[in-house]
Amino acid sequence: MRWRGAGQVFGLGLARTLAPTLAPTLARSLTLAGALMSLGAVKDAIPPALAWAYPVAPAGTPPTDEGPGPFKTPAGTLVTRAQLDAMGQNLPDWAPSQHPPAPPIIRHVTRKDGPAPCAECHGMAGAGLVTLPDLAGLPAPYIVEQLRAFRSGQRRSSRPGWLATNLMIHEAKAVTDDEMGEAARYFAATPRRARIQVIESDFAPATRMERFGWLYRAGSGRQPLNGQVIEVPGSLVQMAMYDPALTQIVYAPRGAIARGEALVQSGGAAGQPCASCHGAGLKGLGLAPPLAGRDPSYLARMLWDIHSGARGGPSVALMQAPARGLTPRQITEVSVYLASLKP
Repeated sequence: MRWRGAGQVFGLGLARTLAPTLAPTLARSLTLAGALMSLGAVKDAIPPALAWAYPVAPAGTPPTDEGPGPFKTPAGTLVTRAQLDAMGQNLPDWAPSQHPPAPPIIRHVTRKDGPAPCAECHGMAGAGLVTLPDLAGLPAPYIVEQLRAFRSGQRRSSRPGWLATNLMIHEAKAVTDDEMGEAARYFAATPRRARIQVIESDFAPATRMERFGWLYRAGSGRQPLNGQVIEVPGSLVQMAMYDPALTQIVYAPRGAIARGEALVQSGGAAGQPCASCHGAGLKGLGLAPPLAGRDPSYLARMLWDIHSGARGGPSVALMQAPARGLTPRQITEVSVYLASLKP
């Protein structure tokens, strides 16, 4: 089975079982990722207050186990464990009416040595998975700009060797300009949907870390948040199936939403309210992307990457002052508030 998720994966994904189920394209990406590690390195360390957004699994961390099956698909049919594990090699499209007709680059490996299909990490409807960005509804020129920034080295990660960023650098170099445009227009025309539920609490359910760093619920206990944010998939099986109805549950410290809202409205130390660029309801304005309802760890990483100087590019220049005017704790609160909004 192919897995996409958080941790050292964060803007892109990996396979839960590296072999033999790993498709050749992604296997090549993983091999090349080692050579690309240095591209993501910058001097800034990740502050402790943002460690939750950049998790790294200890060596030897096992993959998840969804059980022996059978499992019910979104279509109501049953599949075996082997079929579930193989879904990443033949990406299912459970809701074709929810998006435009997909160009080949979205769902298939188009050629030898070509890029991995976009849907392997971002889903057929562009909704993303836990800690991975949703691309649906982003302006097409913005998507193209970001891919070009990965390709040119303008967009890196604050965490040296952050695998998702390095994989995206590889994919951006492998995709053609025509494929880039096709993918951008496809995701821009795909409607967004609400997929994130934010729960403020002092505690979160007990979790276990997957080998690539993202968390999932485990057992019936609970754990203190201690100022951090914990996000988990609503269902491991749905995540494995690329179910477009998958939800993401975010546990955040009490008061984070209100504090984040105040910062978004005031603009923090920079004094630039977010809506002045990102529009009413933070739903996007022109080339400024919509922020409402986005994954909080992804938002936190992007704000810190801009703050640290790891992420650059034409659009990012306008974000440097607002991002640098936020402390790590404030970045957490802004990200939680934005995640709580309806897309």
